[in-house]
Amino acid sequence: MTSSRRLALRIALVCLLAGSLLLQGLLPALAEVVGGGYAETERLVVPYALTAIAAVAGLQVCLVAGWWLLGRERRGELVAPRSLRGVDAATAGLVAATLLAAAPPAHLLVVVGVGGPGVVLALVACVAGGAGLVRVLRSLRADLRAAVDRAVVDDPARTDVPRAMRSRHGRR
Repeated sequence: MTSSRRLALRIALVCLLAGSLLLQGLLPALAEVVGGGYAETERLVVPYALTAIAAVAGLQVCLVAGWWLLGRERRGELVAPRSLRGVDAATAGLVAATLLAAAPPAHLLVVVGVGGPGVVLALVACVAGGAGLVRVLRSLRADLRAAVDRAVVDDPARTDVPRAMRSRHGRR
């Protein structure tokens, strides 16, 4: 990866992290505006705001893991078993964010018994979007795992790998 592309990714990660921190600060006021005017949801404003703040924190875990993986790529250490931890951390953060973001709409629909098509759409969007992104990260992990396995097998310093298993083209 070129240094300019790496810089652009770092700038994007910093902007996303700054935006998410701003969002976490604004979420209590937003929750009060959206849910505070209705008797059914007035007592749920604080728990829903805390849930949303925690969901954004899960996304921040993904951003930090992306920063860490970008640093490993810069040092040429991306294709290593330790890099799988970064992908696993991003996946865990995304799963947590998805579950936390889906909890308020599900609670409104099932427990409180209020909400219309917008709440159903929010629930479906949280679950479908989160599940799709988790699937992408799982595919990324599988590709990284395969690259790590290839790098280990193709390492000429390894004497425990039979010659027949080594790639004919060397490292990829």
